[in-house]
Order: sequence, then C-alpha cells, then structure tokens
Amino acid sequence: MKKKRLRRWLIFLGVIALIPTTLFIFDSNKLQITEYSINSEKLPLAFDGFKIVQVSDYHNEAIQYANANIIDTIIDQNPDIVVLTGDFIDEYTKNLERITQFIDGLASIPIFFENGNHDIRASLYADLLTLFEDKGVVDLSGKAQRIELGGSSLSLFGVEQTEVDDHWGPWNTNIDPVLAPHLSPLLDDTDEYRILLSHHPDFYTEAAALGFDLMLSGHYHGGHIRLFDWSPINWLDDKYGGGHFKINEMDLIVSRGAGSGFFPIRINADAEIVSITLTRS
Repeated sequence: MKKKRLRRWLIFLGVIALIPTTLFIFDSNKLQITEYSINSEKLPLAFDGFKIVQVSDYHNEAIQYANANIIDTIIDQNPDIVVLTGDFIDEYTKNLERITQFIDGLASIPIFFENGNHDIRASLYADLLTLFEDKGVVDLSGKAQRIELGGSSLSLFGVEQTEVDDHWGPWNTNIDPVLAPHLSPLLDDTDEYRILLSHHPDFYTEAAALGFDLMLSGHYHGGHIRLFDWSPINWLDDKYGGGHFKINEMDLIVSRGAGSGFFPIRINADAEIVSITLTRS
C-alpha cells in the first residue's frame, strides 16, 4: 500500500515538474505586426490614410526579438504617429537604457504616451517622464491634444492610470462612471474624431457612451497562453484576448502587447505591435 501511494506521489510530482518545462519549450519570443484598417465617415478627409502604430505593454522587454527588431518593424510601417498605451516599463525595470534606445530609434516620428498600472508603480516612473520630456515624447495621461492636418483635426485623449487604478478588472461590479469624471472636461463639441488611449480595455462601454470613435488598449497580453482560442483571461470577456471589436459606433482595438512582464511565457499569443490605418470611404 505504501509503495502504491509513493508511486502515485512520484507520478504526481513528475507531472507537476513537466509543466514549467513544457511551457518553456513551447514559449515564443517572436514579434508580430498586426494591421487593421478603420473606416469612419466622421474621419476628416485630410486624415484619410493616416497611420498609427500602437505599442502596448512593452515592459522594457527587448529591442531585438527572435525574428525582428522592434524599431525597424515600426519604421517599416511608415507611421504618422506612434502611441504607447501603458506599461512601457514596470517594477522590475532597473535602468532606462533600452527605453532610451527605443525612443532615439524613433526620433523622427511623433510619439504619444498614456500610462499603465505598472508604469505608475515603477520606481523609475518619474525618471521615465523626465526622459520623455527631454526626448519630445508627449505624455497624454489625463490630457488631450489635437493633431492638425489640412485645416482639420483629430483629437487624442489619454487615461490617467492613477485616477482609474481602483476600478479596473472584469471582477469589478462598480457601475459608477469611471472615465467620465476625468475625461468629460477634456471633450469639446468641435472634436471631429476622437481617439482614446486607455491601458485597460475594461471601460469600453463607457468610452463608447462618451462619444469616442476609436479606443486603443492592451493590458491583458492576450492571456499569455491560448489553447483552442481560449486563455485563462479570455474567458472572462472575449475583448481581452486581443483584436478589433465594434461597440455601438466606436472601434476598439486591444493589443496583445509587445512584452511579457512578470510572467515571461507566451504560447499561441505572440508579442505584437499594432498598425492602424484610418480611412474614410
């Protein structure tokens, strides 16, 4: 009896030991570029063909991935602007050398930043903001800015993470407005086309109700592990797995993120940057 029990325990422990080994064998460090075309009659004609590259959840990850250089990949898209939708660094970031290399490599492209939950908790967050200011990166966290082109404009808005950090997550049942108190004062009736940078996608229903035309988010890393289009996170809400969704009249794009953060495993959920072309039919 004791031998059988011992054998069962050994089998159990062997299976447990195989799990991390299997994860590392199938882990992918590839970088994918995902392209979307967003069509809207509200888009001013001057912005027809305007291209945005979104980098979310970078987590100070890497410049050179297994298959691509992230800077070269972004430049090859020939974007008009680059937007960073949160968690550009995290609590484990020890220095900003890689971040500096990233920003310097894209010096010819306007860059806009909106913070995420890991950014505001990072010990180097203040240093990151100083670096951004020195390098000309626009911090949109809790702010709005218009981009003018051909006598028309589109408006960019950023969520300030410190103002919503207690409200995020699919487990939250608080139905009180989360975005409205902070973003409503920034909205203008003359806005022609509104783009919201929100690290968490959880607020998409309220964002649509506030009149945003396009919302760009990340945070959930596509669930890190996807099996038969299911992930430990994706089952909570299909919009967290990544992709393009339509909520009323608003387009929502959720990036799987360019980095992995504290859980360095990705299976069937490669890191990605997103390329968005705005069109008007």
